[in-house]
Amino acid sequence: MPMEEISPHVESLPVPLKWFPQPYPPNVYLVHDGRDGALVDSGFSDDESYSTRMAFLRERPEIALRYIILTHHHYDHSSGAHRLREATGARVVVHRAEERLLLSPEIETGDFEIPEDQKEAREQAKKWREEAAKAVPDVRVEDGDALQVGGLTLRCVHAPGHTAGHLCVLLEEERLLFAGDNVLGVGTAAIAPPPHGDMAEYVRSLRKMQALESELLAPGHGPMVKDPHRKLQELIDHRAQREEQILSLLAKGKGDVKSLVRAIYPELDKRLLQMATGQVLSHLHKLAAEGRVRLEGKGPETRVEPL
Repeated sequence: MPMEEISPHVESLPVPLKWFPQPYPPNVYLVHDGRDGALVDSGFSDDESYSTRMAFLRERPEIALRYIILTHHHYDHSSGAHRLREATGARVVVHRAEERLLLSPEIETGDFEIPEDQKEAREQAKKWREEAAKAVPDVRVEDGDALQVGGLTLRCVHAPGHTAGHLCVLLEEERLLFAGDNVLGVGTAAIAPPPHGDMAEYVRSLRKMQALESELLAPGHGPMVKDPHRKLQELIDHRAQREEQILSLLAKGKGDVKSLVRAIYPELDKRLLQMATGQVLSHLHKLAAEGRVRLEGKGPETRVEPL
């Protein structure tokens, strides 16, 4: 499968994964200028992902990989970083707030909601977290820091919410924004409730990304977004509408998370129940922080009182 050219300086390195549980596997992008190159995200560490991406890079022997920039620690974006670093000598880059999460494989941090009864999948997830934790950062960045790739400037944009140190990267010369999992090419991103995610920060990050006025957006999963401003506004509006729906249901007496989830997702596949519950809890924690509701209890048993 050939590289997909996004622009004269950006290519996607696709690996179709039949076993991946979602329609779109994680995207990995190669940014290059002259002899310098950088990857945005690394994808999985399995042999197929690693071998295919190394084959892509070998087709471009004139490019020396300088950086592997991780948008966030979730293992579908980070577990391949260590193997790729060993093979290329590139330096792993993360936001400072993401380092602890990346290096803590013993903690489930909301990367995938895997049901308790899927033991094989949970064991595999544990291995990928351990692989991701091998990618001890070589470069730790803050909001606004710049990385040079040839004559190109990659501007680091701290955009938390999906995770605490979630990083977007703006290729300034082309106004191309690498969005990580803050934006998907199709559908909406999952935002876990605290401590793994933060809905209020996520909405603020969407507005921050919108203010960058990018002309093209490269998502963490799925196809390119050709109208970033409109896409970001759609995501902001979606979250606002969901919030209003929750408040309306509370006013009608739906006073616990289970009732809210059933009302919002009446035909939900049971396999998605855990994720849907997390989305509702994320919105409720935002509303609680704003003083609009009071929460009592934990998880799906949480009771909600409007204020």
